[in-house]
Amino acid sequence: MRISRAGRRGRVPSGALAGRGLRSARERFERRAAAARRRPRLLAGAVAGVLALAALLVWVGWFSSLLTVTAVRVEGLSGPTAAEVRRTAAVPIGLPVLRVDTGAVAARLDTNRSLTDISVRRSLPHTIVITATARQAVLAMRNAQGQVEVVDAAGYAFRTVPSVPAGLPVVAADSATVTASGLQAALRALQSLDPGTRAGVTDMRVNAADQLTFMLKLKDGSVRTVVWGGLGSEPVKSRLVTILAGQPGTTIDVSVPSSPVTR
Repeated sequence: MRISRAGRRGRVPSGALAGRGLRSARERFERRAAAARRRPRLLAGAVAGVLALAALLVWVGWFSSLLTVTAVRVEGLSGPTAAEVRRTAAVPIGLPVLRVDTGAVAARLDTNRSLTDISVRRSLPHTIVITATARQAVLAMRNAQGQVEVVDAAGYAFRTVPSVPAGLPVVAADSATVTASGLQAALRALQSLDPGTRAGVTDMRVNAADQLTFMLKLKDGSVRTVVWGGLGSEPVKSRLVTILAGQPGTTIDVSVPSSPVTR
């Protein structure tokens, strides 16, 4: 059989195909080897970049003048109380914000017994924010030294005052000091009374058994002695006081709620 010349020209010798495949494999190997040689350099460069960025951030945050404290903002308080908080906090103006010890600032504020719910935080770029709540006095109490202390609704004595604040009921004890149970009896009694009745409460006293009595001034100007008793049954006692206040007599005894009396 005869093979045409055109057919012979269209065929590629097998040796040429093998040589071309060998060159392609060698090129791929060399590219992979070059990439492997570059990888450590790229990794080292990336690490160096991260370290440089971290060093820059540390310098900006802790040592430069770009993020220094220029203001102290007090939230939850105003007027003289807020000014007093700033003085007690003693935040170092001009120090980098990130170097301010917020825990130490909060500890200094904790020495002010008139404050509660204290928090201190940073607010970039230049501010320290202090949040606090002023305790509200609901009762005055005479301590063992005869001094007057004001007490909040939780029973915490937070300030000593020269005299009983106007409009604030005062509780005293027949013994040297008001016990915790006696104080709670007085606080719960006040909390259970309606605002109109509570406004007329004066001269609260607890005896050695933590039994509470107080004077109640009515709207007509007359005065009743209320024998409240100890802790417990406050809602029932408060309703009985409201009902019996309009009855004849000068004393209302609700110490035994199931058997209230007036006399």
